[in-house]
Amino acid sequence: MTSVAHYNLLEHIADGDLGEVHRARDTRVGRTVAIKLIPPALVEDPARRARLLEDAQAVSALSHPNIATLFDVGEADGRLYLAYEFADGRTLGEEMASGPLHPRRALDIAVQLADAVADAHAHGIVHGDLRLDTIMVTAKGSAKILDFGLARWTRGGALRARAAREPDALPPEARRVLAYLSPEQAIGGAVDARTDVFTLGTIIYEMLAGKNPFAGATAAETVVNVIQGKIAPPSETALGVSPEIDPILLRALARDLDTRQQSAASFAAELRSVGAMLDVRTGDATEPSVLMPLDESPDKAGLGLVLGGLAAAAGAAAVVWWWLSR
Repeated sequence: MTSVAHYNLLEHIADGDLGEVHRARDTRVGRTVAIKLIPPALVEDPARRARLLEDAQAVSALSHPNIATLFDVGEADGRLYLAYEFADGRTLGEEMASGPLHPRRALDIAVQLADAVADAHAHGIVHGDLRLDTIMVTAKGSAKILDFGLARWTRGGALRARAAREPDALPPEARRVLAYLSPEQAIGGAVDARTDVFTLGTIIYEMLAGKNPFAGATAAETVVNVIQGKIAPPSETALGVSPEIDPILLRALARDLDTRQQSAASFAAELRSVGAMLDVRTGDATEPSVLMPLDESPDKAGLGLVLGGLAAAAGAAAVVWWWLSR
């Protein structure tokens, strides 16, 4: 196969969760895209086919710089395809192959991810399968989240669903997915936006500490670790991690849904405030990092941290003014 509809297939990239993935050229608009060819067996049932198309159409409404855009949903030669923005780079897992990220860089990526998730949640779309393999990091350092809103169709989503029913029957390689479960997924409970907050907390913890806080020797042990939720603060497990991040991540990783940040937007605001504090402390103040989108309302803890960051920045500026005035 050399083409699908008006897309020329250039290179087979992978056999992903949603089928074959090809780098392709859109001959109508002249851009490079990632074509995902849906396995026929996945949509043999007309009802399943209709649900997949409905989910894909909803996802195509998302437009955020840190989400891989779904440009087109179509059918050619009896096979469904999805045409995505081509995210050229490495997965976050590949980016971390040599160890944890620098804490400040990890925070920058964390804010990008939380902003993207908040934008999708505002459209009523939960990812449900966030992990290192569903996040790309481009050559310019920007994060791109893949496969938003399609967890019920991916292998990762299927493994998460099986985790609550038959954890002992899962293959060892399932740990790569199950280490990013939320407690409610692990027990087969209802999933909402706070599930993505928990998984984001897991990913950020791993970026900082260089290890997943829940990964066990087996898939079943990993599921148990997620349910028990006993982890050490990241500043105690990795060098150079500021203790200011500890309460924020521990809230995100709380088993109790009501204890977590209630939105990805408030989580992003808290992460920004820590970045602002670190910038002031190191003399590298960057005003945009403390700003929140005007339409977002963080919870009280997040607002307190943001105000703290602004106060710290103002204090540093006052000291500089006093010294120059002398």
